[in-house]
Formats: sequence, structure tokens, C-alpha cells
Amino acid sequence: MDQITQTLKEYYTQTFEEHGATAKGVDWGDENELLVRYDKMLGVLQKDFMVPTDNISMLDVGCGWGGLLRRANELKTPLVYSGIDVVESMILHGRETFPDANFIHGDVFDMQKDAAYDFVVCNAILTQKLSVSNIKMEQFSRELIRKMFALCRHGIAFNMMSTRVNFTVHNLYYQSPVEMLSWLLSDVSPRVRFDHGYSSLASGKGKFYDFTVYVYKD
Repeated sequence: MDQITQTLKEYYTQTFEEHGATAKGVDWGDENELLVRYDKMLGVLQKDFMVPTDNISMLDVGCGWGGLLRRANELKTPLVYSGIDVVESMILHGRETFPDANFIHGDVFDMQKDAAYDFVVCNAILTQKLSVSNIKMEQFSRELIRKMFALCRHGIAFNMMSTRVNFTVHNLYYQSPVEMLSWLLSDVSPRVRFDHGYSSLASGKGKFYDFTVYVYKD
């Protein structure tokens, strides 16, 4: 396990111990904002060439206690769901709460390439850097994106903090959306969709600090 993954493991183990299966348990201060991000992750399914099916498989990287699956169930979005996380207590909770899903205690970097899923998503892992340097976090984020893309059959989704803000917080990792788009198009895939314009509030008047990226293979 690399240093960044270990740092994230220790951090999220503590947040889950303190707050349990809640938004704060995965370090989101507001439940409604967390639901917005879950919906953005599920947005990866909105493809113009996909035939609707009840057998779409999804791997949720850094799945926590299974909040994304709970949201998919609420929206009646059928998924063959797998989640992977390095925090054992979260995985145990997910297994108990969602017995029909597959919760994996482990590091996604250890997964074999042939363990393919239709879609692979990662919510909020690439927004945190904690005490890690920006340089190391940039390297980590690109390695994780490449790993996710290798594990998917059709596409991936992830979110990042945007540099197009008027203030920053020291523990978060900010990425230029322009630089990320350029890297994805040149090194990963020509099929990229960006969402840099959503609000955290249903009224549409809320502020946003992050963006969501969808990268497809076909």
C-alpha cells in the first residue's frame, strides 16, 4: 500500500469511527451535497450508445459504507455493484447492510486488469490530499485514473476540486480542469465529457467547487 492510500485509510477510518454511516462518516458536511455527487457518479451511465440492461456492473473505488449503492437503490437504478475500500470497518458495514452486493476490502491498485466492470467510478478520493504534496497527489491521481480505465469495459467517472475558485483549503487537492482535459485527451481517451457547471443546491444558486469527469472507451 502506497503512502497516500495509507494516509487516506487512517483518515477515513477515524471519520467512520466518529460519525458512522453518514455523510460526515465519509467527510462530507452536508447530506444533500453528497447526494449531488452520487448522482454525478451515476451520470456515467448516460451514454448515447448504451442499450438499457439490468446487468450493468459497476466498481465503486473508495466506496466507503455503500452510500452510492444506497442512492442507486433509491433512484431504482439497477446495478451489479461492487465496492472496494481500504477501510475494513466501512466494508464490513457495507456487507451487512447490502448482502446482495460485493464489498471488497483491499487496494484497487492490487486488482488484476482482467477483473473488468462495465463502469468504474471514484467519488471524492481525488479531492483530498490531506498532508500529501500537490506533486505526489498529481502522480497518484493519474495512476488511479489509468487503473480505473484499465478495469472498465465502457467508461469511468471521478471528481476533483477545481482551481477555478476564489479560495482554497489546505487539505484538499485542486486540479486545473483545462490541464486535466488536455491530459485525458492526449494520454487516456478521445471520448471525454466534463461537467463543471453544477450547483450543490436544488435551486441552482449554490456554489460549486468541484467538477466531474466522464471518460469512455467506446
